[in-house]
Amino acid sequence: MKRPESEPHVYKPGQIVPISGLYAAIHEGHRSSHEVVAIRGEEFPQCRLCKDEVRFCITKGVPHMMHDFDLTGPEPITVLHRARAAKKGSH
Repeated sequence: MKRPESEPHVYKPGQIVPISGLYAAIHEGHRSSHEVVAIRGEEFPQCRLCKDEVRFCITKGVPHMMHDFDLTGPEPITVLHRARAAKKGSH
């Protein structure tokens, strides 16, 4: 598979993973492309053999559970209903 150098969503070693998900790791000749999981905020690594020539293209964005708002967002606000509580205590 030929590397699409000019496409904006092709990442090089040392760049930061922008979106968690599955990425195609595209090597310089010694290996066929293969999928890897990358987590937002991590750094794309070098290949042991082709070094900085490896490229990464996202194939499917999948949010990491620790980056999901419903799983890790702020605590839900508990609304107290003081008016009802006051009425119950006045009997």
